[in-house]
Amino acid sequence: MFSREYPPVIVGGTSTVARNLATGLAANRWQVTVISADPHGDTDRTECLDGVTIVRVATTVVYNEDTSLSDASIRVHRGLYRAALSLAGQDGPPDAVAIPDLFCCPEASLLARQYRVPLVNILLQDFRTLTAYDRDQHRVTSGVNATAGDLFELEEKALRSSDHTVFISRALADAIGSYYPRLPRASSVIHLGVDTREIASIAGAAAEADQLRRSLPSACRRLVVACGRLVPVKGFDPLLRAVAAVDRPGLHLVIIGVGPEASHLARLADQLGLTAKVTFTGPTSRRTALTWMSIADVGVVPSLWESFCYVCAEMMAFGRPVVASTVDSLSELMPTEEFGYRVPAAGPPTSRVIDPGLLAGALQQALADPAAATRRGAAARERILTEFSNARFTASMSALLGTLTGSTP
Repeated sequence: MFSREYPPVIVGGTSTVARNLATGLAANRWQVTVISADPHGDTDRTECLDGVTIVRVATTVVYNEDTSLSDASIRVHRGLYRAALSLAGQDGPPDAVAIPDLFCCPEASLLARQYRVPLVNILLQDFRTLTAYDRDQHRVTSGVNATAGDLFELEEKALRSSDHTVFISRALADAIGSYYPRLPRASSVIHLGVDTREIASIAGAAAEADQLRRSLPSACRRLVVACGRLVPVKGFDPLLRAVAAVDRPGLHLVIIGVGPEASHLARLADQLGLTAKVTFTGPTSRRTALTWMSIADVGVVPSLWESFCYVCAEMMAFGRPVVASTVDSLSELMPTEEFGYRVPAAGPPTSRVIDPGLLAGALQQALADPAAATRRGAAARERILTEFSNARFTASMSALLGTLTGSTP
């Protein structure tokens, strides 16, 4: 597997997918090696974590500042490919090559062709929809940019060079299929899933939860938590406007994440008189982010687009009542009001809007009746643990790889 991101190097959701896939396949008795980037190392190094071998290639960067073929970008591709060839020379050729990280398509394609093995592309994004919400360039994360045209070209190359594409939601498969109706390659829809062991570990960490509660203002009585990159598509602007309209004394909102919209959202909170009622966490660890989710009275996911939403699935797995928009994969996670509070978004996929009044109404409903909210949270937890666990995701991936390779682990 190629992924420039792999814990503890975490840039975005790709690292979570890579880790969950690698450890899940290892649990299904595949021998898994991840070729990843090490921006802080001077030499390549190999380590073993959770049954997975990780080769960390000294690259000086994880991503270049843009997606052009600059010297820095070429050095990263060449370094990852060289490491994979060296590994194959030592341990024998791979049975399959997988990429949950689209930016690793060049080296993954070369390696798969070199050894004539299947290349499996786990597609995580719909760039044609996602980039429509960007104010300038697409921000992979804070400080990492990419032009829309380069992203579209990379996406198409990966789709055409892969032997099998795994879409992480039905909504993503439908969207990509509409862009490339004549793609000759095979595909599957396999939903991602939450790491239930990680959820249980966080839920049982009472001391960490208490520490976060103590960090809140003394006036806080009801806690609403949102999490995601601070970019327009995540819907935090209408969320702040909705919170300002909610009549609930002691309400406090925590927004977890970093991104280019941070200063805009802070100014908006100030303009709405919410400075004392909103906490922006800034950079934080994954464990702390999950702990915030676990103690929320209500979780909220006001996204305008989602291919799959780990944040929503994880909040639901904690048994939190969640207010979420009805876009794309969020409706696959939360198909009815039985599992949470659904808020419609208006407009076509590339220019949706959420009415802050509707969002405020759903938040008010969830906060006003804790017993009903608890019932919905319990139903949500059962749905996620049954239908959207990482064990289920990786069992399906294991079966697919077995079919493609003609082998069993």
